[in-house]
Amino acid sequence: MKYLKYIMPLLIITAMSCNASKSARTPRVTKREVPIAINIRAENNATINFINLDYFRLQLIQDLDEFQEVNFLLVDSEENPEVVLEMNLINFTLWPRDERRTRRQVSRQVVVGTDAAKKPILQTVTALMDIIQIQRRSNARFATNLTVKGTPGLKFQRTFAPTYNYVNTYVDNIQGDQRALNPTLMMRGIDIEPLENDFLLLLARQEMVRRLSTELRRYYDTPDKPTN
Repeated sequence: MKYLKYIMPLLIITAMSCNASKSARTPRVTKREVPIAINIRAENNATINFINLDYFRLQLIQDLDEFQEVNFLLVDSEENPEVVLEMNLINFTLWPRDERRTRRQVSRQVVVGTDAAKKPILQTVTALMDIIQIQRRSNARFATNLTVKGTPGLKFQRTFAPTYNYVNTYVDNIQGDQRALNPTLMMRGIDIEPLENDFLLLLARQEMVRRLSTELRRYYDTPDKPTN
């Protein structure tokens, strides 16, 4: 027992040395930065006047950067980018906002007590409410041309034609006994409606972003991927 006070510190020092040795053998790998240029054209498209294309590019970079072996750095075409994404935004259409209001009476039986036989006493309660449904449709075509310079390089072309329909239904202007309302319907609130920029991103994320990200991941995750 008298040697225990010397053995324990020795074991701790040995364990710390082993952990340090493992850390030295497995250094942290820093991802290589890859410059990418995103060139967007939108010809004869009235809706695009409401879109901030710089914001759209930054969001695309964030989406494409996820789960990659490299970090993408947004640059201009004149800065010799390794990756170039040419995108032609065709027929981006944001349809007018459609709001419909329906006045409805609902009724429901609720338990208000028990009788002498311990059976529940039911009472019918009613309420009036407005059901509001908001819809807004959008669609676009993204003609994309993805190029990666180098060896072996990459060329990918595809046109995507997504659609997105925003729908929100909620209750307003309730009069009467609120116990008559379905609790799940009462839980629905007013959503924050997407803005014009949001609609374009939602369309892009339907399939296009996922497919472009997959193509880039396959390229940079290969055993013979470029290192400079």
